[in-house]
Amino acid sequence: MKKLLLAGLLSLGVAGAATGQDVFVCKNAQVSFFSSAPIEDIEARTEQGLSALDTSRKTIYFKVPVKSFRFRKQLMQEHFNEDYLESDRYPYAEFNGRFADAENISAEGSHTVTVEGQLSIHGVNKTYRETGTMTVKNGQITIDAAFKVRLTDHKITIPRLLFNNIAEVVAVKVHALYKKT
Repeated sequence: MKKLLLAGLLSLGVAGAATGQDVFVCKNAQVSFFSSAPIEDIEARTEQGLSALDTSRKTIYFKVPVKSFRFRKQLMQEHFNEDYLESDRYPYAEFNGRFADAENISAEGSHTVTVEGQLSIHGVNKTYRETGTMTVKNGQITIDAAFKVRLTDHKITIPRLLFNNIAEVVAVKVHALYKKT
């Protein structure tokens, strides 16, 4: 886990920042997704997301092990990992971005923020620009965001037989509590 976090910090351009005053880390970010389809809703969740946030550079990084998502049905989890996300081949979902509109993201209080960056899923990078809520209180930062991911944007194909079982667009939610390193 430490190697993953260090890789994330390095990708943020904060080499040696593990002791920096402006770097905050979350080792158990919660990421969930929901797909509503006519035959069956599909929902999964993980609490194994790693994230680093550098308030001075206004950068953020997430890395989530794809196999860490848990479904209510084991068969859904198997299909997700083997057929759709090919998690042995593409073991992580990653986001590397910047806060686009925030003046002082370390100011106490709750702020609506916009983040822009590259989301890599299934080996495909796509630029996303999304809003979320950032709350700074007592030296900790909480981020909550919700956004949509179109499966075809990341070359995730749905077999024709299952086309009615899985929605083309998946709703994703993120909750992360950061502490200073």
